[in-house]
Amino acid sequence: MLARRAGSRFTCLSYAGRAALFRTASTATSTLKPSVNVKIDGEVDPKLVKPVLQWLLDDTAPMPFIPVEAKFDPKAPTWLPIKAFCGPFTKDKLVHLDPSIFNHPIRQDILHACVTWYRDGLRRGTASTKTRYEVNYSGRKIRPQKGTGRARLGDRGSPMLRGGGRAFGPKPRDFSTELPRKIRQMGLRVALSSKLRDRRLIVVPSVDWPNAKTKWIVARLRGLGKELEKGCLLVTGSEAISSKLARATSNLKWVTCRTAKEVQVWDLLTHPYTILSLDAVQWFQENIGSPNRQPSTDRQPLIDPTKANITAQAA
Repeated sequence: MLARRAGSRFTCLSYAGRAALFRTASTATSTLKPSVNVKIDGEVDPKLVKPVLQWLLDDTAPMPFIPVEAKFDPKAPTWLPIKAFCGPFTKDKLVHLDPSIFNHPIRQDILHACVTWYRDGLRRGTASTKTRYEVNYSGRKIRPQKGTGRARLGDRGSPMLRGGGRAFGPKPRDFSTELPRKIRQMGLRVALSSKLRDRRLIVVPSVDWPNAKTKWIVARLRGLGKELEKGCLLVTGSEAISSKLARATSNLKWVTCRTAKEVQVWDLLTHPYTILSLDAVQWFQENIGSPNRQPSTDRQPLIDPTKANITAQAA
């Protein structure tokens, strides 16, 4: 379920919010002070714990809506474990994801604008019909204007007659529309953030597959998760997709390969899962970062070798 935009004060409780609220209610005591707030994606009143628990335990209970003060912290660190695919891999390594890109507020209006712009550009616009002056008929008047008692008619190409020209029919034209570059970049940030929140984003060391065997890459993708067969997008930060990777995935209808430079919001939304290589993550963080973000002097490393360091930094 996509969350509403950050300015909204009311949002439906997500699955993660239900679990967190359930854990909070199970550990909370009866002496909980009214001034204490339970934090679940925002500030939540403890009085709302009881109706939510009733909704979780009773299927006939209506779904409650919880007033949430949505907050967005662009400086909160975001880490994701690296999974083995190809290339050098070391266990227990995490990759740092720029929160301005991978923790962006969800904007459905931006996604809609990007999808509409992209699909408008796909339209060929080659539909064409003939007008009454272009059909292959004589321009002679069919019958006299007066004296026959019948309706007046002009030439044989009249749109009123069967086989005549078409009035106001389509002609070849350009259906593409304009969309500002900053809006397109924001659409990519929103789409990547949505994938990360839905736990459908995977980071691997590299996607440069070393051979052209389809069965081997299928086995490796299934090792990352059987649900990847619903649709998987492989994104590389290189200038072009390697020939071996393209050949290995050419027979797989559920796998699509793109470079980070050519990936679109439409690609991210139409594929349930997205696999990014480290160079693709680096490309996104360098090219589609928020323009209002101030450059930090203490830049986080792309990869951190131990989880202990992550805990210390988060604390």
